[in-house]
This record gives sequence, C-alpha cells and structure tokens, in this order.
Amino acid sequence: MTSTSLHDQGTPGTTLAELPPLPIAMMTVGVYHLLQAGADLPQPCYVSISESAQEISLQFPGKHPSRAAIAGWARRFGSTVSTHPHHDGRGHFTRIGATFTYYGLTVKTYTYIPAVPART
Repeated sequence: MTSTSLHDQGTPGTTLAELPPLPIAMMTVGVYHLLQAGADLPQPCYVSISESAQEISLQFPGKHPSRAAIAGWARRFGSTVSTHPHHDGRGHFTRIGATFTYYGLTVKTYTYIPAVPART
C-alpha cells in the first residue's frame, strides 16, 4: 500500500519547494511548443530566451497590424494588452505588449509602433 501526503497551501507556515530553473535547452523546446500552440496566430519576427530570468520574449514588427497580433496572443494565453508611450533617440513610439505564463515560463510579447505626428 502506498500513501501520499498532499501539501495544503491554505495551512499557515507551509511552503512549496521552488522548482529549479530550466536549462536553456529545455526553454528552447518550450519556445517550439509555444510557437506550435500559436501557429495559427501571427508569428513574431524575433524571439529571445533568457535563462537567468526564465523568460521568453516575442517581438513583433513595428507596424499597426502587430497591435492585433499581440491582442490575439494575449487572448489565446489569457492575458491583457497594455500600451505605454515610449521615447528614445529615434523618436516617439507606442509600446504594446502582453505578458503571460506558459508552463511556468514568463512570456512577454511586444512591439513598438511609431507614433503618428500631430497635425498642425
């Protein structure tokens, strides 16, 4: 007979053991599966993996259709879209992004869309 003790998260003073970070090879497999899960969505133009942050970043082209692409990824993986003004030495942009988790990894989708100049 085998018995298993279940961990009760509601009991004060008990904590779950933290999972060890995934090696980059396993994160790469995760990116493959993530892109397969979103194969019918617009695909990113750039993918980066950070082993130290346990994070995957998906960058989309700086064009207005990317706004809908990020919204599609956010909808598929249960996130919300955020927009923020951004300025650097190249000009004014709107940063559009969504962050979600995929099998314990943080996934950040983003694009920078050039701001439309104000009409005078």
